[in-house]
Amino acid sequence: MTTIAVPAWLPAEPELKVTEASGAVLTDVRAAATAVSDVAEWARANGAPADFSGDAAEAADHAVTRFATDTDAVGAALERGALAIDEFLSAMRVRRTEHGELMDRRQTLNGEREDLLRRIEGATEEQVPGLQAEAAQLRSRFAAYQRDLEAWRDRVDSDEQACVRALGAVDQLAEGVTAAADPGRTDTAALKAELTRLGTDTDAVFAWWNGLSQAERNALMISAPDLVGNTNGVPTGDRDEANTSAVQRDVEYLLGKQAAGEELSASEQRWLENAKAIEDTVRQASEPKWADLDVDAFVMAYQPHAFGGDGIAAVAYGDPDTADHTAVYVPGIMQDGTKIDDNGAQALNLYEETVNSMLSEDPPRPGSVSTIAWIGYDSPNFNPESKMPWDLIDSGGDVGHTVTEANAQAGGVALSQFVDGLNTTHAGGDQPHLTVIGHSYGSTTSSYAAAGGMDADSLVLIGSPGASEGVHHASDLNMPTGQVFVGAADNDPVSWLGGEDGIFPGTWDDSLGLGADPAQHDFGATVFEVDNGQEFHGPVELGAVGFMQNHTNYFNDYNPALANMADIVSGNSDAVVDTGGRTQEAHDYLYDWVGDEVQHHVVQPVVDTYNDVRDGVVETYEGVRDGVVDTYEGVRDGVNDAVDRAGDAFDDAWDSVWPPRWP
Repeated sequence: MTTIAVPAWLPAEPELKVTEASGAVLTDVRAAATAVSDVAEWARANGAPADFSGDAAEAADHAVTRFATDTDAVGAALERGALAIDEFLSAMRVRRTEHGELMDRRQTLNGEREDLLRRIEGATEEQVPGLQAEAAQLRSRFAAYQRDLEAWRDRVDSDEQACVRALGAVDQLAEGVTAAADPGRTDTAALKAELTRLGTDTDAVFAWWNGLSQAERNALMISAPDLVGNTNGVPTGDRDEANTSAVQRDVEYLLGKQAAGEELSASEQRWLENAKAIEDTVRQASEPKWADLDVDAFVMAYQPHAFGGDGIAAVAYGDPDTADHTAVYVPGIMQDGTKIDDNGAQALNLYEETVNSMLSEDPPRPGSVSTIAWIGYDSPNFNPESKMPWDLIDSGGDVGHTVTEANAQAGGVALSQFVDGLNTTHAGGDQPHLTVIGHSYGSTTSSYAAAGGMDADSLVLIGSPGASEGVHHASDLNMPTGQVFVGAADNDPVSWLGGEDGIFPGTWDDSLGLGADPAQHDFGATVFEVDNGQEFHGPVELGAVGFMQNHTNYFNDYNPALANMADIVSGNSDAVVDTGGRTQEAHDYLYDWVGDEVQHHVVQPVVDTYNDVRDGVVETYEGVRDGVVDTYEGVRDGVNDAVDRAGDAFDDAWDSVWPPRWP
């Protein structure tokens, strides 16, 4: 009997237990190390209280110095531990990739084995020698796979042992003291100074950061997470790790104070709200509404004390460093760090719509997406730390910036620098397609950035109160031809504010405008379809319907604006239909609404009253009609004529007072 030796079926190798979720351990250690570093830095900077003298002062200085030394030793130990965990997690990312490649080889080999068995089953004697040769080659490839698999297991074990040794080397205070005194310990002060010096040169920041060792990057993320996490040009993943550690450090510190029975000050309470909002924004990517997207969240900015406690915050859904299509969403007034989760929800809606839009094409269009909610400027808002009376006046002045462009102009510079960072850190050196979407006052901010040379591919302005001073046409925004898009609901009251003249053209208030209405036909942008929203009357409906619904619904699922923005973000802007834009001045929408309000609340009630009187008179005379028909009819007609003349006279008077267009 002829034998053909076929290798045994290859079983699957279990997945590594260390997954990306294990990064939470590194975040915990970094957060602890950062907190200890902060305490050590404080201790080094402080000695005896100012009113201590003599032996008491010397003793206090000695105690604080010793405390600083011990704290620094703990910090050095945690720094070493964080580096060990970081290196281990980096190694495990490589091992997971290798595991995937090995499992692909296994599947291929098992498939070839099954194919060989099928052919052996029906083989003739003449085919046996060839099949034996094939089996020998397959056994050799199976053996090579087994050797590679064993070597992979050895590397995993070696990585684990290296991490354990590194952690064991700093698990006692004495070892921490030794680590702190190590002359080779990273000079974080010098690194912080250099990163600060590089400033807004994102290309230089990126090159410098990538030139650091893993130990140097790790030490800097521990000692200066706020600097690393908010510097444009640092890769997104590293910004996220630094910011996430800072958020956790802050939450644990503030909740710890509360747990100890201390009452948080107003500024500390606001600090906690900013930190928790970041956590909520990251967490909501896993909520049922968006869980199927399986999208990672990255904290790209976190400065809870900026702008008087309003804060700076930015969260990306999908990694912009690898995405084929990235969108930066810039919200408008009354937005701050505590509302980043609301803006993140809009960014998630846009992410979902963009991905679904690409998949629905025939054939489905490949490509990855990232959408970013960015609150990186001082949106006009009440100062949360205001106190009576002067600070409150100053806070009111901040809200008053809504009718000026100062905050938008400064915000435009910050936005442009953020976009520069995205272009720098993207794999390949430039974002393949980057869209900036400005809503409300954020559209004015985005226009300032674009007019100043922001390096984006498409610009979308929605619910805009004006396209900024000096911008008269879409061509002034420095976007590629045809890549300025506008969405403006007719019943969005904010979109009625645009125009290069003020409320009273040619007068002092011209300087209060926010620039040309970009939704105008002659502005030259592509104006896409939106849901125009409900009509509204009175101050209550103006706020609840006009501002809270019509002005904020552009990202809602039912609004065609969302689908249009998704096409723009995905680079499919040819699918966006131009409605032609407005031919009525933006201020005329406001003027017409005010006129309609007078008509609704004053004129119509008077007309209704006249009609009620007339109907009442008619009914009265009809009651006596049988007795005095002729007299009744004459009186009735006279009364009707009188009432009609009165109504016509009132309407004529109204028309003379309120002309059909803005004077």
